[in-house]
Amino acid sequence: MPNTTKNPVENCGVDEEVFPCMGKCCRKKDDSFMSSHEIICPYCDISASLPYGESLKIMTIFECSRFGYGKRVTG
Repeated sequence: MPNTTKNPVENCGVDEEVFPCMGKCCRKKDDSFMSSHEIICPYCDISASLPYGESLKIMTIFECSRFGYGKRVTG
């Protein structure tokens, strides 16, 4: 019997303007101390910087290795 499971990111339809797309690339996960994200797509990666500046902001970096997208979000 052939495998009929489709790759969820084969034709994901996420353009660079809407990257990262919640529900396709990642999903928001609320921890008790801070908001974070969880990867859904095997091509996406999320990393965070160390706190910086007077307000100790953290920058979250989203990257898509399949399409070469990247976005930095300060939060």
